[in-house]
Amino acid sequence: MSGATTDGLEARGGAATRLPSDTTQQDVLLDVRDLSVVYESAGQTAVQAVDHVSFSLRKGEFVGLVGESGSGKSTLGYALTRLQKPPARTNGGSIVFGGADIRDLDDEALRQQRQGGFAMVLQSGMNALNPVRTIRNHFIDVFKAHGHVPRERWDGRMRELIGKVKLPETMLARYPGELSGGMRQRVSIALALSLEPQLMVFDEPTTALDVLVQHAVMDTIIALQRSEGFTAILISHDLGIVLEATERVLVMHEGRIVEDGRSLEVLRDPQDDYTKMLLSHYADPRAEVVSLPGFPDRSQRSVSRQETTSSFATVGSRERSAAKNPIVVDHLVKTYPAPRRGEQPVQAVRDVSFTLEPGQSLALVGQSGSGKSTIAKMLTGVEPPTSGTVCFGDTDVAKLGRRGLKDLRSEVQMVFQDPYAALNPLHTVEYILSRPIANYTGLRGRDARRRMLEILETVGLTPVEQFAQKLPHQLSGGQRQRVVIARALASDPQVIIADEPVSMLDVTLRAGVLALLEDLREQWGVSLLYITHDLLSARLITDDIMVLHDGAVVERGRTAEVLQHPQDDYTVALLDAVPNPRRTLLA
Repeated sequence: MSGATTDGLEARGGAATRLPSDTTQQDVLLDVRDLSVVYESAGQTAVQAVDHVSFSLRKGEFVGLVGESGSGKSTLGYALTRLQKPPARTNGGSIVFGGADIRDLDDEALRQQRQGGFAMVLQSGMNALNPVRTIRNHFIDVFKAHGHVPRERWDGRMRELIGKVKLPETMLARYPGELSGGMRQRVSIALALSLEPQLMVFDEPTTALDVLVQHAVMDTIIALQRSEGFTAILISHDLGIVLEATERVLVMHEGRIVEDGRSLEVLRDPQDDYTKMLLSHYADPRAEVVSLPGFPDRSQRSVSRQETTSSFATVGSRERSAAKNPIVVDHLVKTYPAPRRGEQPVQAVRDVSFTLEPGQSLALVGQSGSGKSTIAKMLTGVEPPTSGTVCFGDTDVAKLGRRGLKDLRSEVQMVFQDPYAALNPLHTVEYILSRPIANYTGLRGRDARRRMLEILETVGLTPVEQFAQKLPHQLSGGQRQRVVIARALASDPQVIIADEPVSMLDVTLRAGVLALLEDLREQWGVSLLYITHDLLSARLITDDIMVLHDGAVVERGRTAEVLQHPQDDYTVALLDAVPNPRRTLLA
């Protein structure tokens, strides 16, 4: 495991390079030695993001690079492909690819090296593509830039590449905004493949995708790596995905590689405490007892919401009260017009009915496009239903005017998926929370500030005075999501609708946010509609579950019962797609 060395090459302060004993120099495609990358911004302290990292990759090898946000893994990926930009710069070491140190290449030599050399698939499929150009034009741009495909072969090569990632030729005429997240990611892979690279770096290719799409994208990457024979690096914060997909794993922590070994060896006998901690955050949602570090099984939680009182019991002139109004959804239908001439209208929600009782926690589960977020929009009055009703207590949400919707949103609040996009980067946390406090509670001055500080304490952002003055970019992903939850609490709501609140967070941060949502429900007595594709988190924090497929409810019941004994094939497919390295590698 991580105690051995190869040719004396060892990462300073971390794990040694691991290559098979029969590896020769001719087998090595990439040799990284003592590489360091620093971020240096004017007037700020330099940050050493990659700290004397060394490893080698064989030709045709598939390696995972795993670590939490801030570990330096993406910075390392950008350095390996010479895509890093100021204020990042390499300040030591070498990156030898195909016998040459790419750090020494000028721009023209680097451009030529990318053709048949190395390519990178970026994290966000939408951000990696130009929204005003068709997919066909994206391919043409690559062909023109590198000149490696004759003009008369453009159409044939496009169709060949789009077919390799299992997309129909009709995708070439579409714009990125017309594609799902999984489709956009497949297009990004096809564009990278067009360069016929020897090395492909995949940077978080499945982040925020639902489990079925994530599984399909990973299957595509694995199949392509085997058929095309390129060397691959899979960068991810999800050790489960990496262990399932790759043959070798590098674990990165605080800029250093702390573990390097074969996937099965790392799973069976991890050497570093950090790797052991990452592995402890995986569980099977079908198990009899499910718990994560810091979040015990629900059956073991001895404190009920009737036995607790919030530390935020009285603020200003208002008294904290539990939810008292149900949300009743009756035969809800939502149909969108056809996206293009000659196509059929899109039926996003099909005859959905349910009741969210006061104080209940209900999971709404399904893959992207199943209708989950569309239902949330209709519950909050953002979208009107095509037919059917949504009632909050005695109020029909669709019939509310502007003032009525404001009153509704003081009682029904959203926690959004992306904590980065949900907060205005120009405003401090204090300002972000003070606006809804003023708008919905009428508190001003000292009372408003006291409420703001108490909410920060409630969501665990202490010392509160320090966090109140921070801007969003000064917070970690988990801290940003806590601010988003705090903003939802600022209006003293009866219902919280959490739309994929942990899908973009590291596994070690998810448990903390989930525990916060559970504690708030118990202590505040709020109702919780938890929208997710993550069945493990649904098992941890919800009493009941509804499974959506193609806009219709295919299964419902008590969460533990449904997940342990699924009746519908779609629910079984969702469960089978959950990353479970122990099931995959130890079978």
